[in-house]
Amino acid sequence: MKIDIPFRHARLAVQAAFFAGFVYLFLSVPYPVAMPYSTLPLSVDPLAALGGAVFSRGAWLPALLPVGAFLLAAVLLGRAFCGWACPVGFLNDLVGLVRRGRDRNRYGYLQFGVPAAVLILSAFAVDVLALADPLVIFQRSLYVLWTGTAVPVVLLLIVLAALAVPRFWCRALCPLGGMLGVAGLLSPFGFRASDQCIRCGKCRRACPMGAIAKDLRWDATACTKCLECEKACSKGAVSFAPAAPQAPRISPSRRAFIAGAAALAALFASARAASALTGEKALIRPPGSLVEERFNAACARCESCVRACPNQVIRPAGPDAGLERFYTPSLDFDKGYCMRCGTCGQVCPTGAVISLPEEQIKLGTASIDTTLCLAWNGVRCLVCDEVCPKRAIRGGSGRMRPRVDGDACIGCGQCQLNCPVEGKAIRVSGAGERRRS
Repeated sequence: MKIDIPFRHARLAVQAAFFAGFVYLFLSVPYPVAMPYSTLPLSVDPLAALGGAVFSRGAWLPALLPVGAFLLAAVLLGRAFCGWACPVGFLNDLVGLVRRGRDRNRYGYLQFGVPAAVLILSAFAVDVLALADPLVIFQRSLYVLWTGTAVPVVLLLIVLAALAVPRFWCRALCPLGGMLGVAGLLSPFGFRASDQCIRCGKCRRACPMGAIAKDLRWDATACTKCLECEKACSKGAVSFAPAAPQAPRISPSRRAFIAGAAALAALFASARAASALTGEKALIRPPGSLVEERFNAACARCESCVRACPNQVIRPAGPDAGLERFYTPSLDFDKGYCMRCGTCGQVCPTGAVISLPEEQIKLGTASIDTTLCLAWNGVRCLVCDEVCPKRAIRGGSGRMRPRVDGDACIGCGQCQLNCPVEGKAIRVSGAGERRRS
């Protein structure tokens, strides 16, 4: 017996398989890192790579090779990733199953304005990838759901927007989609309507991206090659075939320019507001981190380093650290200690953290609160001395009172983690830390 599966459901099944793959890759990130699989999909994310390159005024060429392969696929297939593989696009399509009606408007002015705003702000060291990159948004959302620490607010807003306007994020705001759409202008495959076309408009109504106009003009930058138009045509007149590149169909109206400028202003204002509300809480960053101001701009808040850390000493900063630093990685030595293994630098997609030789690592310096320390109050205890890997803590004056050699201490946190005193009599601060400039 032949089972007739609707094409839309078949495409959803493919999307669901990719969605499961993204979840699996996230779950496979923990140490030991299996390169390069554990760093997918962010290692092929052209938006993250280009934003980081603009911010850093350069990039390490081998790191751009997987990004180049991804963009080459976009040149051949256009925005097929958006229609067949993107996890955020899949969630938008799931919403489309329960929402009736179509919106055939094209929001091209926003689709190009948002990625332009991201890159412009990257040049001025204002990071917006945490709010704008769909792959970063999805991975961070997976982390907060997996740990149960928060609500994935940005992803939730994207899904709610799809209830109001089908695939609104994908069609109007997603900067990665806009970037892939530009690459898709060079695609050798384009929309074709044969002489059998009766201009019934079914293809236009079926298009979830508003890529087909009333006169059947096709916008290559919007099309996700989902093939819904081809399957909707009862005459078999619609197909994708070799075609010359087409110019993008963008409205030149004053409303379009105002909306694009508003998108840039909104991104800039939100980043500046976050900077103004940054807290004063001192944070210790992973080894190989940029200096604080540049670190906050470069970090995508993707939580890759948090997930990969073998000792789980890397934790996302809370709102008490300030909005600009919310969800950036910091070290919590009450939870673990730093092994200096370099895993965090391996999985960081933006260069905010890189792997360094151990001799170059200094996270900070430990200090002893003598009012809490057992040894300083007559109890024989040198746990901190025993666990220190650098012999930076020694008992002195024959009375077993430990002291810290600030030059030898690297701030790994083993002493703080193992201190038996409630409230910790020895703590690591950022004093003397070495950061990349």
